[in-house]
Amino acid sequence: MFEGKKLFVLDLDGTFYLGDRLLPGSLEFVEKVYEVGADLVFLTNNSSATKQEYRDKIEKLGVSGKYFDIYTSAEATIRFLKEHYSNKSVYLLAVPSVENLFRWSGIELDDEDPDIVVMTYDKTLNFQKIERFCHFVRHGALYIASHPDINCPTEHGPIPDVGSFIALVKASTGRDPDHVIGKPNTAILEMLIKDYDVQKDEVVMIGDRLYTDIECGLRTGVDTILVLSGETTMDMVPEDPPFYVFSGLKEIVESMK
Repeated sequence: MFEGKKLFVLDLDGTFYLGDRLLPGSLEFVEKVYEVGADLVFLTNNSSATKQEYRDKIEKLGVSGKYFDIYTSAEATIRFLKEHYSNKSVYLLAVPSVENLFRWSGIELDDEDPDIVVMTYDKTLNFQKIERFCHFVRHGALYIASHPDINCPTEHGPIPDVGSFIALVKASTGRDPDHVIGKPNTAILEMLIKDYDVQKDEVVMIGDRLYTDIECGLRTGVDTILVLSGETTMDMVPEDPPFYVFSGLKEIVESMK
């Protein structure tokens, strides 16, 4: 199934690492993809860090920067805003580094009268931010979320993610996001396919979540692999699934030999 593949798109949390620990087979997988001459892109919904912060973390875990690139739902959200709402102001929920990324990318941030509200994975979230965000949503601002993940897997167990915050806003305002940018939205994967100038049959999507990673790969029409190293357990996998199932990256590496 890996013959002729030119682009491997890999999730991070629960697929490649948990917290600050590489999962078994992660380094070997990266080296194998490089050995066969394919490109590796980490595609993460987690918008609580910038591309450079992710790169620094992965390199500190022992992975050479020559092996990979990174694309985040925060970057995709910025790209979406610039392509469709370039002259609109934004009230943003984000950690400081991601807020700076939006600002440096030319997005006009507005805490008083924004046209759009954007929710990323803000680990500095507090009541004042949520109160203001809900106020703008309730009064008709366009509402965008970077991704729909309910929980983020860590070495200590799952923690609330953007999907949980979306549920909070829905309970308060009655509104769902007008746009959700990250996986399973096919646009985020289509962007990579276009950027790397490959065909869909040359792409493999690998992740640990059924409703984001796997759904994104299936909707886009690429070969898709579920790993059982993160959120999904075997009892959650449907009978005769339209995707491949491996225990983790270590087993995938063994199948590529």
